[in-house]
Amino acid sequence: MVETIHPTQIESELDRIWESYQGTNKMRACLFNLIIYSKKCQRVEYLNKVAQNVIEKFPSRIIFITYDNTCSSQDLKTAVSVLTADEGENEIACDMIEIDVCSKDHPRVPFVVLPHILPDLPVYLVYADDPTQENPIATQLEQFASRIIFDSESATNLPAFAKAVLTHHDRTTADIADLNWARTEGWRQLFANIFKSQEELNHFKHATDIHIHFNSLESVALCHTNVQAIYLQAWFAAQLGWKLSNIAKEKELLTFIYETEHLPVLVFLHPSKMHEFSPGRILSVEIQTDHEIQYSLRRNPQCPTHVLIEKSSPDLCSLPTHFVFDRDVSGQSLVREICHKGTSQHYTNMIKLLSEIKIESLCE
Repeated sequence: MVETIHPTQIESELDRIWESYQGTNKMRACLFNLIIYSKKCQRVEYLNKVAQNVIEKFPSRIIFITYDNTCSSQDLKTAVSVLTADEGENEIACDMIEIDVCSKDHPRVPFVVLPHILPDLPVYLVYADDPTQENPIATQLEQFASRIIFDSESATNLPAFAKAVLTHHDRTTADIADLNWARTEGWRQLFANIFKSQEELNHFKHATDIHIHFNSLESVALCHTNVQAIYLQAWFAAQLGWKLSNIAKEKELLTFIYETEHLPVLVFLHPSKMHEFSPGRILSVEIQTDHEIQYSLRRNPQCPTHVLIEKSSPDLCSLPTHFVFDRDVSGQSLVREICHKGTSQHYTNMIKLLSEIKIESLCE
């Protein structure tokens, strides 16, 4: 945090900073309010990087709130600064308001935030905390939001997280989104592209074994590395009407067993450590059907945005094709969720399926 100021000086200090930029190539811009709410932890640095990458795509006023429950003193610190993003000859510049608070002053946060939300602009709340924990301050912040973006990385109990998200969805008028859901968007688009014809979709409905490999290499910011793989397979099941019958966990291998109108489907989640990819990213998906048709979709470690697609059967072997994902950078998932409107029905279908799971220890 830069030099702290009294909360009553936030707007006057921003005005002073902008006056000092008169005559420079900095242009003040704002499309929406972005509130990032997080417990004080090692992920704060990652969230700061996310905020910087967001303003490079969408200028916004960022209000970054961190709270520390281990600190019992009466302490609320505020600071302001300007974040910039290069835009040709000019620099797009945005307001950054930081609020750092201890437990005793935590209830003051909504009152400090409210005067600095720019009116007539959307408010996006990044809820980077665990929604399964009761938090009246977060509940008040939700009332300001037009879109709440959750981060399942913050939760250790994924089914409980799913239930909490559904509860938030029922009690608020705001749209609901999820960063790990956004991180699977490329794979969901790829599957929609491959299985868009009725013939190919019927092949998928006859799947018997699905193997999903994901990058289990952890970082300070991302340590629940199997969540994206869990989301992808749950999306398959929710959209195709599969019924979960069992979950088996043996060492690092997680297996989901589904009942379908044809044969049971076994989905295996395999951890693999690869430095070329971000933590938790899906590396490959392999599908075997009861008609002995095989699909293989594998990311290329030398060119991580490229996916090699192969289809084969005892009678044919199709020529390999390629699919290209967007470049993987910090903050890209948040940018995607900002771009989307409404609450994805596919997401709520998927999260409902996960909320019915009885096993707590799904996340690695």
